[in-house]
Amino acid sequence: MQAESRLFLAKARESLASAEADLRAARYNSAANRAYYAAFQAAVAALIEQGVGPRGASWDHKFVISEFSGKLVKRRKLLSTRYSRVLNSLFTTRLFADYRADGIGRGTARRSVGETRSLVIELIRILEG
Repeated sequence: MQAESRLFLAKARESLASAEADLRAARYNSAANRAYYAAFQAAVAALIEQGVGPRGASWDHKFVISEFSGKLVKRRKLLSTRYSRVLNSLFTTRLFADYRADGIGRGTARRSVGETRSLVIELIRILEG
């Protein structure tokens, strides 16, 4: 596994731990934010391992979402198709949590953290063997 992938996976683990702590503390908007970033960081690690680099100087969110779903799930079948829309769904939830006055509630936050946990654990299994 490449050093850069390991670093992104370490970030994913840290972000997931933060999301879970925020969920337990009833910080639902923060939990959704950290859940998305955990999934995003794990997806970046997987893309790197599959030979995909960023478009430009950094990893753009829409690019990562598209490449993850299109290349890793649909074409290369690295993951089950149940993960094809997870990253985009988590992104949308994060936008609601971050940019809408009313934010999100407990149920949505729990769903986000659960989906993220499942995705991150699966990617760790695949990438670290």
